[in-house]
Amino acid sequence: MLKKLNLIAAGIQVAIITAAGSSVAFANTTEDVKPVERIQVTGSKIKRFNLTSPTPVTVISGVEMENQGITNVNDLLAEMPQATVGLSPETTTNSIYASGLNTTDLRGLGSERTLVLVNGRRFVPGSIGDTAVDLNNIPTTMIERIEIATGGAAAVYGADAVAGVVNIITKKSMDGIELDVSTVRPEQSGGEQNNFSITGGMEGDKLSFIASFNYTENKSYGKLSRDFYRNPVNSYANPANRSGTDGIPSRVVLGQPTGLAYYSEGGDFFTKDAFADNGYNNHHYTFDANGNTRPFDYGLGRIPNPGVGRDATSYFQDNQNQGDGVFGHGYKEYFQTPLERIIASAYGTYELNDEHTLTFDFTYSNTDSTTESSPSFFVHTINRDNAFMKDDMAKLMDDNSLQSVSLRQANENLWGDRAYNQEREVFRTSIGAEGVLTDNWGYSTYAQFGRIEQNTLWTGEVLTQNLANAIDAVEYQGNVVCAKRNESGEVIGAITGCTPFNTMGATSATQEQLNYIGTTATRFAKHDQVVFALTVDGSLFELPAGYVAAAFTAEHRRESATTEPSKNMEQGLIFGNSSLPMDGEIEVDELSAEISIPLLEDAFLATDLTLETAFRYMDYSVTGEDNAWKLALNWGVTDELRVRLNRSKSVRAPNIGDLFTPNSKTFSSGRADVCRADSIAESGSKYKDNVIKNCQAAGLPEGWMPSEEWLSAGSLPGYIQGNQDLENETSNDYTIGFIYTPEFIENLDLTVDYWSFEVEGAIEYFGRDNVELCYESSSLDNPFCSNVVRNTDTGEIDNFYDRPINAAVINKKGIDVESAYSTDMFSGNLALKLTATYLIDDNSNSTGREEDFRNDVGEIASPRWKGRFNAVYSQDDSAYVLTMNYRHATVNDNDWTVEDNNYNNIPSYTTFDFMYKTYLMDELQLRVGVNNILDREPPRNPFTYDDGEFFDVKGRRLSLGAKYTF
Repeated sequence: MLKKLNLIAAGIQVAIITAAGSSVAFANTTEDVKPVERIQVTGSKIKRFNLTSPTPVTVISGVEMENQGITNVNDLLAEMPQATVGLSPETTTNSIYASGLNTTDLRGLGSERTLVLVNGRRFVPGSIGDTAVDLNNIPTTMIERIEIATGGAAAVYGADAVAGVVNIITKKSMDGIELDVSTVRPEQSGGEQNNFSITGGMEGDKLSFIASFNYTENKSYGKLSRDFYRNPVNSYANPANRSGTDGIPSRVVLGQPTGLAYYSEGGDFFTKDAFADNGYNNHHYTFDANGNTRPFDYGLGRIPNPGVGRDATSYFQDNQNQGDGVFGHGYKEYFQTPLERIIASAYGTYELNDEHTLTFDFTYSNTDSTTESSPSFFVHTINRDNAFMKDDMAKLMDDNSLQSVSLRQANENLWGDRAYNQEREVFRTSIGAEGVLTDNWGYSTYAQFGRIEQNTLWTGEVLTQNLANAIDAVEYQGNVVCAKRNESGEVIGAITGCTPFNTMGATSATQEQLNYIGTTATRFAKHDQVVFALTVDGSLFELPAGYVAAAFTAEHRRESATTEPSKNMEQGLIFGNSSLPMDGEIEVDELSAEISIPLLEDAFLATDLTLETAFRYMDYSVTGEDNAWKLALNWGVTDELRVRLNRSKSVRAPNIGDLFTPNSKTFSSGRADVCRADSIAESGSKYKDNVIKNCQAAGLPEGWMPSEEWLSAGSLPGYIQGNQDLENETSNDYTIGFIYTPEFIENLDLTVDYWSFEVEGAIEYFGRDNVELCYESSSLDNPFCSNVVRNTDTGEIDNFYDRPINAAVINKKGIDVESAYSTDMFSGNLALKLTATYLIDDNSNSTGREEDFRNDVGEIASPRWKGRFNAVYSQDDSAYVLTMNYRHATVNDNDWTVEDNNYNNIPSYTTFDFMYKTYLMDELQLRVGVNNILDREPPRNPFTYDDGEFFDVKGRRLSLGAKYTF
């Protein structure tokens, strides 16, 4: 009977998990399951008869995922207290290369510091040049369980396991075929999800295998599709505020929607300086459908406040009267990136004889997502001699003595919105062998190849110089042409091949104009991963307390990545996008030894005491030699109480992107320079003396000032670039915990673990801040000055580099609590499970300076408490599952003062999910559930009301599923 087989499998899982100090829902079964072979537990490569884990391990069964209607691993991991979202379709709606990715982030230390394994082996990364795995590529129907281990993982598995390891264990075989269909339907429109899978296999005398095909479609939904977003919580500059010391907040919550008057479709311009008279007044104009000039429509009126810039030009609006500003509330914004994925996978074994087995696995995945964006938007220069200018605009300019105006424009109706389409193909396969060498020793070896190819297509793009050429249309020798001007701005001819374009009030363009102005862009990227590994494990010798067990591993890995952008991107001709080719490679050779030494057995206050050790030597082609190690004690105090202590060193190696990213252009607003004489004179910084000394040491004389030409040149150019001088990050990890299984309460276990991470030399990007950090340091001999390029003749900053630097320090400490309890109730079984994390410390310092210290604990991304409670009541062929997820109340900013705003506090947040599943017959299972039963929206706060990273923005939704086995 299928039900009986499922119960036996669940019983095995419970046995493993309870011994490891973790917990899942208990199965109601009386079958005795006896181990017949040594088992490998995540966190160690030593196969053991004793299933006690040397490090904290949390286990999530595949059944638990089914109980919540989850079809993507990350959807569940994101709700675990130990983890947070790395990237997801909800957080990549404005991303280009990351669109649609699903990555996990243990401890909030970053996805790049979380190592994701499949069956104990590395998986190809989800993004080119990165290390984080895209969990879209893991089919949930193939998952047996997920094991999350923290502390000492790098010594066992290699670099990048700083925060820990997520080891996804797949099913190895099955006998039969299983069809599964499911759908998720939100109460409000958009965000629907459809899933189909077929899984089958065979268990033979020699050959056993399992294969699956999975299809998933996740539909996007716009922000304006959700009622809580249509009724936003916005803020604006407080008109009552007069100073920074009056006890009055500078910003307050505004009780009605607002928007900004930016970039109307027909274009808008000013006849006075942008910040004159505290905000434009009546000197802001746009065009009607015929291109005639008219005053700009502010909708319901501008907000009266003392601010400047955006605050000064904000204006009220609602759904009926949005004025001329097209970038109003929710315009072209999405809560979720659409995602379509197909996964085909297989795993098999072939028994050569009683002692040796061949293994193979295969995964192919294709994911497709499209990120929609606003249309391209520009600030055009319209000269007085423009051939398309109408008389009313000409008179307006003449009356104000203007030779040109700046015309801001969004080109929605000209060539449409911009869209970034991402297609990713992943191929991964491995072949291996495992078996026994002697009575005491076994081996496992494999060769693995993985590749991800990413094709990116940009549509709705604009060739910026061609657009500028086309707009600068003049009458020359009786024809309207694109102006060719000399240095004085005089027209001296026509630009060959250019098609003139009237952008003033334009709502359409001819095909000839589109051919000259519009374009598409592409980028092909590829990342290859090759791994060869051999592990032997067994018993070295016997001590009075038992055998000394060991595992020795040799591994070679090569990662290579290339990118090939289209020529218009490579040459920087496209609005908002430029990219150069990349070609990078990392090779690493690793040797590791893990030894488990039994010290005591059946002694006073020590049913067993084991010393667990591990050491890993690494030799990277770029960063050189390094090592990771672990020392741990696994102490069974009594039959009820077990204690474990772990001290380890972990490393994170810089990835290909950190090392080899080619130059890509960026800009920083303004022309600030700490070496300017006026900046030094006005400075109140405690580093002022350092600045004066370092600026003079850099060759700038006392009283130096840049030229007026430099000061008026606008944004300061920079380049984002990799850094091949990076070193490995180092983390010191500590874990102290206990497992308590009281005899007086049957089927109860409790695990408490204190954990601590101290990451040094963490890789950080500083951007324009390199300038200040360079000259504020004690001398010019610091890592920041190499990122600032000054002109050797004038001393002016030509550009800056945004290169990664080993400069940051990260500290995180907390306590994990896990408990499970199972009892018979009425004619069924009730299983309860609680997982919670209390965050003690979460601080970082990017530079080592006192003022750069950041304490994040208790802020939105780092709540004090996160918890997950699961209750399963099983009766006959049915199960009722209730899940609660909790986030403690937080603040937006720990450095908040009453002068900042009146909305810093964020309330606690709790959601409930329910699932009912039953077997109508042995072969047919039906599931029905409701997620976010109470329809909890994000907290009503300007910082969080539309936050899809930490809160549920999809709303209440119905989940339906069916599974048929034959």
